[in-house]
Parts: sequence; structure tokens; C-alpha cells
Amino acid sequence: MEWIRSLRNSPAVAVIFASTLVAVMGVSLISPALPAVQEAWSISEAQASLLLSAFTLPGIFLTLPIGLLTDRIGRKPILIPALIVFGLSGGSIIFISDFTHILALRAIQGAASSAIIMLTVTLLGDLYSGEQRRVLIGTNAAILAVGAAGYPLLGGALATLSWSVPFACFPLALLVAVPGITLLEEPHRNENNSNSSIREFLAGPTPMTPFVMLYLAILGIFVILYGAQLTAVPFLLANEFQLSSAGIGLLLGLPAVTMGVTAMQGDRVLQLLTSFQSIALGFVSYGIGLVIVAIADSIYVIAGALFLFGLGQGLAEPITDTALNERAPDEFRGSIMSIRTSVLRLGTTIGPPLTVGAATVFGYRHTLLLSGAGIFVFGVTWFTIK
Repeated sequence: MEWIRSLRNSPAVAVIFASTLVAVMGVSLISPALPAVQEAWSISEAQASLLLSAFTLPGIFLTLPIGLLTDRIGRKPILIPALIVFGLSGGSIIFISDFTHILALRAIQGAASSAIIMLTVTLLGDLYSGEQRRVLIGTNAAILAVGAAGYPLLGGALATLSWSVPFACFPLALLVAVPGITLLEEPHRNENNSNSSIREFLAGPTPMTPFVMLYLAILGIFVILYGAQLTAVPFLLANEFQLSSAGIGLLLGLPAVTMGVTAMQGDRVLQLLTSFQSIALGFVSYGIGLVIVAIADSIYVIAGALFLFGLGQGLAEPITDTALNERAPDEFRGSIMSIRTSVLRLGTTIGPPLTVGAATVFGYRHTLLLSGAGIFVFGVTWFTIK
């Protein structure tokens, strides 16, 4: 397989994939622990969800400047320090006894995570092209899915010991940063283009409409993922089915199975559909899954619906990354992918409070039902247009 050959021939790919596996810890490891955090600190569900929002908020504002900086000075000088900051700030939380200080450390960790997420996909775009790039981006998404499947299980199990135990896993990022110092390649940069301004690209002849549509798709994907899947579903499972953190973690890991399988087939999908059609089908699948969860009265039915979540994620998320990378000029790739990560972080930040806020008025089931129906209609409409 192409990605196996790439791993064997380039240690940089191993560092990139390991960095992805580290970055996805930030939410997937903590999400199933939210009910335990709520109980331990005697806070509301909305306050507990701030552990996710505080992590994602800095990326909205900081990722674009980081992307501009990486286009100037390179990828490696940013990625290695980001891994170190991620590990140290996340691991320090276990020693903190003030919830406000915990949120501050989560914000620092989230800023580092945004840089890591942006740079992993950017580096794959820098170092590879064509079919190899599409396969590796799909593999990167599949690896993300492996983490998304395993971390909820681990986080949920660790949270049964104490709400703080999952945070002890974050220093593992240091085990990626240290070998990355020598193994990670710095992509060749054309010095003639290094001083180019992103304004030149925005004002140039390249059509901006596809970029805007892809960014809007990314916003929707991550509002759904973080608002519905990683916030609403855990509270629904805890409140109505009385599941433990470990049980919630087990169910939250299910979407990653179909996401990983689907993401690995991204190159084949793009031989049959356009990138926009694939993304539209992803929204359709997500909408159906949300409606089923909203009306289900059985854990087993919810489990089946969560597999549809993963199918939607696999059809949409890696395809947006591939489409952006293939459209991005080399000298602006860091900036373009940083906008992608800023939009991603906006979605992950507003998703949880929007969902919890709606649920306080309508309840989790009605919120998921209305959201699912709207997302389904959106996906069908977009597919017929594109």
C-alpha cells in the first residue's frame, strides 16, 4: 500500500502521523470525562463543556498568524515547539486545583493543538502530490479516526478513577517532539516566493468561490462533530441511559471505525464523485444519523446511528483537506490551511455551547432531531447543485 511504502521511505511521515495522533487527544480523550468533571467540580453541563471550548477557542484567532509565520520561516520550527507546549500544558492540569486555571491551561494547549493540526495536513501537501498526497491525507484522517476511537475508551476508563487522570496522557506528545527534531524534513521553499503576500493570492485570478465553500463545509462538519457528537450525545447517554464514562467512551469510539475505513478509500471516492458531491453525501449521512439518535430508545440503535456519523465524517472531512491542498499554491499553502484550521476551531468552539444552549430550551432529543433534519436537507440540496 502507498502509505506503508511512504512510512518506510520517509521517517517524516511517521512523525506527521504521530503528531496527528497526539493532537486528536485534546478533545477525544476528555469528552467522555465531561460528566465526571461536572460531578467532581459541582458545576453545570455548560460549565463542564468549557473544557472543550477553552481548548478550541484560541485556534480561531491564532492559527492564521501561525500559518503566515510557517510560510515565512518553515514548518518544523513551529511544529516541534507546539508538540512540547501541548504536552506540558495538558499534563500540568493534574496538579491544578482551580477550575479557572485549568481552563487557562486548556487554552494554551488548544493553541498548540491548532498549530499541530494545521501543520500535519500542510506538510503532507508540501511533501507529496497527486494520488500519493490523496492517499496520505486519507490515511492521516484514518489515523485520526483510530485515535478518536481509542481515546474515548481510554479517557472514559481513566475518568472512572478520577476526572483528572486522562490529562496525565498528554505528556506523551514529548515522545513525538524529541525524535521529530531529527526525523522531520523541512519542505523545500522557493525563496523567490517566500516574500509573497497572501493578499496577492486573494487579489489574483484564482477563483475564491471553491475555497469559501470548502471553508463553510469545514465549519459545518466541526459544529456537528463537537456540538452533536462529542457534547450532546454524551449528556444524552448519561442522562437518559445512565451510562458511565466508560460506556459513553465505548459508544463515542464507534464513529471512528466507519470514518477510518471510509477515509482510507478517499482516492477511490474521488474517482466516482467530485469533492463537493462527496462532502454533500457526508452531510446526508450525518443528518440521518442525528435523526436516528434523536428518536432511538435503544442503545443498540444509537450505536448503529453512530456508525453513520463516522461514514459522514469520512466522506467529508478528509475530502475537504484534499481539495484545499490541491487548490493551494505551494507558497501560500500554510496560510490557506491555517484558515482551514481557524474555521475548524470556530466550529469546535461554537458547537458545544450552541448545542447545550439549544438543549436547555428544547431538550437534547429535539435539538438533535431538528439539527439532523436540517443537515440532511442541506446535504441533499448541495449534492444536486454540485
